[in-house]
Amino acid sequence: MKKSILNMKTLLMASAMMMVMSGLFAQQPEGGNDKADRIESLRVAFISQELNLNPAEAQKFWPVYNQYRSDMGSLRKNFHTGSEPLSATEQLDFEQKKLDLKKKYQIQFESTLGKEKCNLLYGVENKFQQRLRELRDQRQQQKGDRPAPRGGMGPR
Repeated sequence: MKKSILNMKTLLMASAMMMVMSGLFAQQPEGGNDKADRIESLRVAFISQELNLNPAEAQKFWPVYNQYRSDMGSLRKNFHTGSEPLSATEQLDFEQKKLDLKKKYQIQFESTLGKEKCNLLYGVENKFQQRLRELRDQRQQQKGDRPAPRGGMGPR
């Protein structure tokens, strides 16, 4: 009985998140960063839900995760400074630095989340990004636009 209630709660939460996420790609007033703020709020909710973070874990995890995201953003900016695509060597250097950063933070994530939840973290991030891409593609199809191209060697 408890398991079915938990599954029902999870299903309702996922459905509610998908409904909210589908509204993310609506036209936003110029000058506001409301869309980015809503995506970040959904990221927090999604990761918290998927990792089943308790309040003590969340309190330790989010400052570390936010610093990780900030460091990853700085890394992207350092490598992608112009409009020219990265050379093969630059792309490999970028990928190596991303990997090094993930390894550095893995130690911190394990100490805040434990090994089991840490092992899930990057997969949960990828799942969130995939859902955002799917919703974007659905919105573009509804508008008659073509979906953004996939693949390539750009940063993710």
